[in-house]
Amino acid sequence: MHKLMLVAAATMVAALAVVGVASAVDATQAIDVKITNNKAGTKEKPKSIGKLNVVTTTAPGVGSPAGTFATTKATIFFDKNLVFNAKAFKECKPSNKSAPVGSEVKSKCASAKIGGGTAAAKATVGDQENLTVTAYNGSATANPANRWFYLHVQGTTPLVIDSVIAATLKRATGDYGYKLEVPIPANLVTPLAGITATLLNFSTSVSGTAKGLPYIGIKGCSGGKLKFKGTFIYTDGTSKTATDTATCKK
Repeated sequence: MHKLMLVAAATMVAALAVVGVASAVDATQAIDVKITNNKAGTKEKPKSIGKLNVVTTTAPGVGSPAGTFATTKATIFFDKNLVFNAKAFKECKPSNKSAPVGSEVKSKCASAKIGGGTAAAKATVGDQENLTVTAYNGSATANPANRWFYLHVQGTTPLVIDSVIAATLKRATGDYGYKLEVPIPANLVTPLAGITATLLNFSTSVSGTAKGLPYIGIKGCSGGKLKFKGTFIYTDGTSKTATDTATCKK
């Protein structure tokens, strides 16, 4: 009897595992990173990377068409040879730092703008929503080692979208020096009751110099490549990881 119970338990665990795999989001996740200057400086004097462009793409599969899932959080990791000089730049300081209002950011944070780009999302019904993205340098968080990084997302068709993503720039470990944690606000995940928006792509470029310092500098080059990684969590709780590299030289 004990043996039969063990067999039954093992069968149940296997069945649950199959169900778990079957319910995972069916999508291809990718990240593409480009820089306009790949020559490294030194630890004491990093060189500007020029412009950093990060593009993330989510291609829904047959089992998970657009509108059946969304990204709830993305974390982008940057090579350990890159340094961020955000504290040298003007800061965006909205009234509510963790949940800023788009109109306030747009009216008060022009001097803190550090880049921008585009994005696109789609639900199961309706047309694709094309969005504009504006990036702003934020102030230090409650933990002074971390810093706010705001992404103002706007669109007009088929829905009026005006939302700010309050991302956080933090130190990372191992192959990566920094990571940007990007929680997607609920009003972007579900712009209308019962409607889920799948983010198909998100492209942002960042650049600039302040007080003689580049927003992002390169202080070294390990093995001729800079490493980048993105982790993406979806509404069903599953996640995917994508990586990319960019060439560099000393």
